[in-house]
Amino acid sequence: MIRLIALDLDGTLLGPDMRISAEDTEAVVAARDQGIHIVLNTSRWYGLAQRTARKLEIKAPMICMSGAHVQEPDNGAELLHLKIPTEIAQEIATLCDENRYETYTTVHGVTYMRTPMAAQIDPARLPNDMKLAETHIEHITSPTTGFVVFGEEAVNALLGKIEEKYADLLAFPVGTGEQVYVTITGGPADKGTALRLVCEYLEVPLEDAMAVGDAEPDLDMFAVAATGVAMGNAVDSVKEQADAVAPSNTEAGVAWAIRKFALGDG
Repeated sequence: MIRLIALDLDGTLLGPDMRISAEDTEAVVAARDQGIHIVLNTSRWYGLAQRTARKLEIKAPMICMSGAHVQEPDNGAELLHLKIPTEIAQEIATLCDENRYETYTTVHGVTYMRTPMAAQIDPARLPNDMKLAETHIEHITSPTTGFVVFGEEAVNALLGKIEEKYADLLAFPVGTGEQVYVTITGGPADKGTALRLVCEYLEVPLEDAMAVGDAEPDLDMFAVAATGVAMGNAVDSVKEQADAVAPSNTEAGVAWAIRKFALGDG
């Protein structure tokens, strides 16, 4: 019996337009109303996950930054928050600033964005916890929640400079979906270890947990949850290690997985 469903966001619950389809919403709400815990498990930051949780009225702790930050969406109680030491975070920010990488830096609960879409964004319409920033180094004055950096060239160059140097201090899982990205956080951290923590917190046995995802960091969820479902748009390496493959994120794959394994409608 499925009592907990862990859902990745990008490429899974969210479509290419960064919205949740009506069919996926209906299935998530149906599972929620049956008392099944819905746990968002994402490489992105807390604010983005929190807005999704509130839209769906889900209350379970959210796993953010690929497992380095676990926090409840309503009262803000933290179960885990691994941070990057200030000097190391400044070094990473400097590398990203100097090379103009597409970077999202989260510090003090605010995510600073350097994005190629900046000209199309009205800063006045951004949530209070998101800000456009041409450079990020000046915002890092204390230990930092983490970075998300996009682009294959940027990811390879960045990891070439920090991966071996900080292997014992940081985590840097790489995902290859529509675009290659890396999440850099304090370590050790991964989506599976964090999911285990949340299952223990909610007193849900791992054999009653299902995880749905599309990228390599989601494999850590599959290793923990009894049922792992890959999206139809997932990379082959993820599909090969899943228990089932759902339709894509443009075809309500999350709804398919929930109906089949959790609601008994499959």
